[in-house]
Amino acid sequence: MQLFKKVSILGIGAFAFVAIATPALAVPTPNAHAQTQTTEQQTTATDKATQARQVAEQKATDAKASAQTRLADAKLKACQNREKAITNIMSRLADRGQKQLDLFTTIADKTEAFYDTKGNTIATYDALVADLAAKKADAQTAVDTIKSTSTTFTCDGTDPKGVVSSFKDSLKAETAALKEYKTAVKNLIVGVKSAQGVTSSDDKTTGGNQ
Repeated sequence: MQLFKKVSILGIGAFAFVAIATPALAVPTPNAHAQTQTTEQQTTATDKATQARQVAEQKATDAKASAQTRLADAKLKACQNREKAITNIMSRLADRGQKQLDLFTTIADKTEAFYDTKGNTIATYDALVADLAAKKADAQTAVDTIKSTSTTFTCDGTDPKGVVSSFKDSLKAETAALKEYKTAVKNLIVGVKSAQGVTSSDDKTTGGNQ
């Protein structure tokens, strides 16, 4: 009888243990489910934030490109409005340089002709003429460069600012070259005049001795 009671008690205890343990194994824990939902929500929020940032960056890039395009268009239009005036100025400067060179050449030619007509000689004449020819060649090269640059300016070109900048540099070189040529012409005139002065003095001396 006592043995039966012990078996009954053990059976009831085992059944109670199984009944208690089984629900604990079958039902998932609420904390694990909540954690999974939280992770999914965080991932979704991160993706949305990334997408929003990418959209904002693309808009900023598009706006910058649009602004640069408008600025380029505005600069092109402003350049086109002044293109004719700039071309005219460059053309006038090119013509002015050629006229100055031609004037100096005319004076030099007349000086040489005068020297040859008078028949007077100076020791430095050949050197003066050689220097004159060299300076004239340099001046002509500078003038020709200005002429070619003045015809290449256009707002639709690849580098209109570069053309204008190059023209300014060429203009400085032309001014310097013409100045050197003018100096060479003056030196020739002074040399020829000195020959006439020496001859006049010799004539007076000779006349006095007679």
